[in-house]
Parts: sequence; C-alpha cells; structure tokens
Amino acid sequence: MGIIISSFIGCGREYFKNTYGDKVKIFDAIESIPLVLDENGKASDDVLESYYNEVMDSVDDNDIVFIGSSEDVRNYFNSKDVDYDLFYPSAERRGEFIENQVRKRTNSKVIQSLDRNFEKWVQAIDNDESENCYKHKLTNKGEYIGNTLIIMQYVDSLKQ
Repeated sequence: MGIIISSFIGCGREYFKNTYGDKVKIFDAIESIPLVLDENGKASDDVLESYYNEVMDSVDDNDIVFIGSSEDVRNYFNSKDVDYDLFYPSAERRGEFIENQVRKRTNSKVIQSLDRNFEKWVQAIDNDESENCYKHKLTNKGEYIGNTLIIMQYVDSLKQ
C-alpha cells in the first residue's frame, strides 16, 4: 500500500516523478484525473467522489499517489478519514515559487492565480487542523518534495 501526497503547486511533484519514477511506482491524480470546477472555482461532490475513488483504487498498486492541495480536495479526503502528507511552501517563498512557474512557462492564468492567492492558500493550509493531514512546510529556499529527508527515507526503504 502506498502513501498519498498532497502537493501544492510548484513543490516539485514533476521533478520527483522524473527523478524517482524508475525507483518507485507513482500515480499522479493531479495529472491523470481532471477536476472540473464550477463558475466559483469549486468541484462538485460528484466530481470529488470520482476523484477520490480513482485515487483510492490506485493506492494499492503504487508506492506514491499524488493528489491536489486545493481546499476542496483536502476537505473531501479529510471527510473520508484518509491520511495523507501535505507538502507546501512557507508564505515567504512566494516570489521563488512564482519565478519558478514563469521559468517553466506555466500557463499565465495559473501564474496569475498563484500570484493572487499564494498567501491565502498557504494560510488556509497553516490553519488546517485535520487529524488526517500530516503537514510538511517547505521553509528553505530550494527545498522541495524531492529533497526532503522524510521522502528520501521513504524511497530508500522501498529499494531495500
């Protein structure tokens, strides 16, 4: 059975998949299952249920399953009492994360949304007190999922 990682935009999910994908089996729900949002930017319960079901169906066959970090996704997984690790940056890293997205040539609407909402999203995660969410705040410049000790130890344990 694998672990579920909720990844804030720009925390190195793609780098991790490209670097360690041959060492661990990864299912990327963020990329594989589009979350259709309504005009208010929210996902319906039906959409979230479908997302949840596909994620849970893939956990047994993969070492790591990536899910989104939106409040809708977190709340839904929390309501289902599913444990997951959440990787997110500190608010002070806003500039670094936006610059990285510009360098990656991410869609301009995504960058604008990140720019406008970065602190709000980080604050919402900071305030999340769910017992199912194991938060890992990436506070240092250059710190991402792929170079955090807890993930490196997990990957090493899988290779043994």
